[in-house]
Amino acid sequence: MNPPPLVYVSRRLGRAPDISRLLEQGGCAIRPGPPAAEPKAATRFTADEITRLFGDVDAIVVGAGELISPEVVAGAPRVKTVCCYYIGTEAIDLDACTAAGVIVGYGAVPDNYLGVAEAIVMLSTALLKEVPAKHAAMRGGGWGVPDAGRMVAGSTIGMIGLGNVGRALARRLAGWDSRLLCHDPYVDQADAAALSVTLVDLETLLRTSDIVSVQASLTAETHHLIGARELALMRPDAYLVNTARGPLVDEAALRAALDHGRIAGAGLDVWEEEPTPADNPLRSHPRVIATGHNIGHPQTLYDRMVEAAAENVLRALRGEPPLYVRNPAALPAWRQRLAALSGGRTDGCAN
Repeated sequence: MNPPPLVYVSRRLGRAPDISRLLEQGGCAIRPGPPAAEPKAATRFTADEITRLFGDVDAIVVGAGELISPEVVAGAPRVKTVCCYYIGTEAIDLDACTAAGVIVGYGAVPDNYLGVAEAIVMLSTALLKEVPAKHAAMRGGGWGVPDAGRMVAGSTIGMIGLGNVGRALARRLAGWDSRLLCHDPYVDQADAAALSVTLVDLETLLRTSDIVSVQASLTAETHHLIGARELALMRPDAYLVNTARGPLVDEAALRAALDHGRIAGAGLDVWEEEPTPADNPLRSHPRVIATGHNIGHPQTLYDRMVEAAAENVLRALRGEPPLYVRNPAALPAWRQRLAALSGGRTDGCAN
């Protein structure tokens, strides 16, 4: 009888025991990752750690900040899949995985991106309606505010990114009588037009939008995608919403733009450092709605991501693509890798 597939499960995941239990029920053996001395710090595994932790595993469930580098991929000759519990895969070198034929699964469950899309609608509406100022007036014993706000109808909503969140957002704004613009170099006009979205360059979007919603992936190319130059292009009565990744926006530049009235306000759910320090001025800025990377998370999301993480691994070990594949270009090479590892066939997880 063949030994059960061995799966590395990061101990940085709060739900690691639940993921491990589901994998064990599927016939897998678990190798728990090391505890993190500093949970917020990124971990780059040493050569000895790569050999000890990944040298004989069949799958990896990675935790926050654990860097799956080209060295990790090369040092895990039996690995069939790397799976991320979260929707963000910034810690995984996707190019290295794709080149090696390692499929990457991630937590793109509908509860995640649909919840974020709902939250963007809420934040955009709240900002246009001047809810922060109205709320502060009531809390402070006042009543009216100088600016009553404006309608969502007739406004221009600019979306940076038209992935799962952007598409869900466009569908939810259908019927609101808003003009929808998008900047996404990886989407063609026909796909955008099907959602009643007009593709434009970034500068046009920034200059003309009432709301600029950032929902792009974080890469080396998109780090500080919104900085001082981009904020200066926005209208002084426009608002910025970021529910994607904190480093997409230069927080220092954003604070300066808010303090000098170059933009009207912002809705921030994500931060350059998470958790963001208690003394970050943006947390209590009067023109900011601030939340802690949870604005769109329904309670159901956490169970769904546990289930998806386990199912992504089990499917890959059975020779089936994960439920949610982050690097679909790797599928042909992945199938070749599976065949090579199994002598021309793929084995299931259960014995």
